[in-house]
Amino acid sequence: MLRAFVEHLRRPVLDLDGFWQFKFLGEVEPDAVKVRSIVYDDVMSVPMSFDATPKYAGLRGLVAYRKTVTLDRAGGAKLIFGSVHHWCRVFVNGKAVRDHVGGFTRFEITLDRLPAGENEIVVLVDNRFNFERCPLHLDYADWYHHGGITRGVELHLLPAAFIDRAQVDVVDLHARKLRLRITAASAKGGDVPLTVTVGSKTVISKKIAMKPGSQLLSFEFALKGAAFWSAESPNLHTMQISFGDDDLIERFGIRQVEVKGQNVQVNGQALRLLGFNRHEAHPEFGHSVPKGLMLADLQILKKMNCNFIRGSHYPQDQMFLDLCDELGFYVWVENTGWQYNENHLSNPAFMRAALENTSEMVAASYNRPSVIMWGIFNESDSDKEKAKPGYAAAMKRIKELDATRPTTYATYKWENDICLDLCDIVSLNIYPGWYWSELAEVPGHINKILAHVETRGAKNKPVIISEVGGDAMPGHSDWFGDRWSEDYQSKLLRSVIETLFVTGRRTCGLAIWQYCDMRSRKRYRAFWASRTASIAKAWWTNTASRRKRSTSCAICLRS
Repeated sequence: MLRAFVEHLRRPVLDLDGFWQFKFLGEVEPDAVKVRSIVYDDVMSVPMSFDATPKYAGLRGLVAYRKTVTLDRAGGAKLIFGSVHHWCRVFVNGKAVRDHVGGFTRFEITLDRLPAGENEIVVLVDNRFNFERCPLHLDYADWYHHGGITRGVELHLLPAAFIDRAQVDVVDLHARKLRLRITAASAKGGDVPLTVTVGSKTVISKKIAMKPGSQLLSFEFALKGAAFWSAESPNLHTMQISFGDDDLIERFGIRQVEVKGQNVQVNGQALRLLGFNRHEAHPEFGHSVPKGLMLADLQILKKMNCNFIRGSHYPQDQMFLDLCDELGFYVWVENTGWQYNENHLSNPAFMRAALENTSEMVAASYNRPSVIMWGIFNESDSDKEKAKPGYAAAMKRIKELDATRPTTYATYKWENDICLDLCDIVSLNIYPGWYWSELAEVPGHINKILAHVETRGAKNKPVIISEVGGDAMPGHSDWFGDRWSEDYQSKLLRSVIETLFVTGRRTCGLAIWQYCDMRSRKRYRAFWASRTASIAKAWWTNTASRRKRSTSCAICLRS
């Protein structure tokens, strides 16, 4: 199941999650594989990062998944993958139907006709680092790039006329006037009855003259007296669209995001965004975080009085974002990436993959009220002229797809950044008191940085501290408050928060690095400073063996 609610009542949907046949092929090129000749000798759970399981832990190579589906009738279908890492090629009944580049984004394959009886789905998945095949996943990134079919899979059986997607926009907030755009398709054309209800109210009822192929339908209507959505009052509305023999259920919130001067506003109210960066990773499940753990994460964040989550450094699971809609969080969703250099951002093949990843990110989360900003290219070469066209292209793609949300990117090159004119919100990754400077110097450094970015394009824009913090060994307390202790971590975060929001007023948001520990790439140094081997080993074992929650700054975030 890809969403936290049922999306279809009329349309038959086959949930393909569960156990698939599996084969680790290893150092084999995909083009050399004859999929009908693969001998499967294992099974693998879907969703799951196969390289997080005990048998295949840490292995990289080509793997094959196989599933058979028996249909009682022939017809069109849509095969939907929530995410596959890093590269995949999908075969249906022995025929290659789609290659997909990059993990963390949902993609769909429309199949004109599947026969009645048994149908075979085979997915070749490659988790190796290969810039030519999959340029978005690079071996130096600071999180472990797991592989596999890491989110859910569904097979939708389609009627002759069907709904492809629906998008809801607020036209007039206070009048509760909305615009609904439906992308529909018809094999033969003809009149198709359309009915749209929101709650118990029918807002559209008419016949649509469809031509063969795809068609965009647009309507406007008002929901008088409908409640607004905000993190404080997360009121959701359910829309049911009936289109001939097909249907779609979608949730949305009535809310408006605006940038006004140095503030981010929702429904006209200036926000103070307080929260964490969150990686979607677990030592036992890789990038396939269980639904119960997603809920537990949000419960912990609520307990700390957080209202803000930055999904680092890739689009988060749609199920997680559904929960953010329900429970009330403001979310920054960003495309996949970490410290891309100017050569990456000026490479045509890389940019094609990055723009496709960005497009899929926006399409998947368009209707989610919790998503209030889009981000791109974390900590990349935003200080280089050669990279600026890449930043501009990604920003342009987002604005073409969604003009209702502001854009941002997290820069750690704020001293000489030349791309701040391209974004709506300025976001800074800074680590005073950790990678540089002493604890007592933290307020002065933060204030100098904020004053400096005013001269580089931030003067009339909101500013968010998108990363700040320091590491600590779980449970380590030190009367001296030395580094790597939870005492030091707490003092550092308290100093940051007081500087930003007690003595200062310039920033409108803070995302602490980071919510919980996660596995980084192999052979990454556990400590930058010199530590004894025994302490380092204990810390690394603790990090890798179970997921830890950050609670040391809970008191700091209380209002």
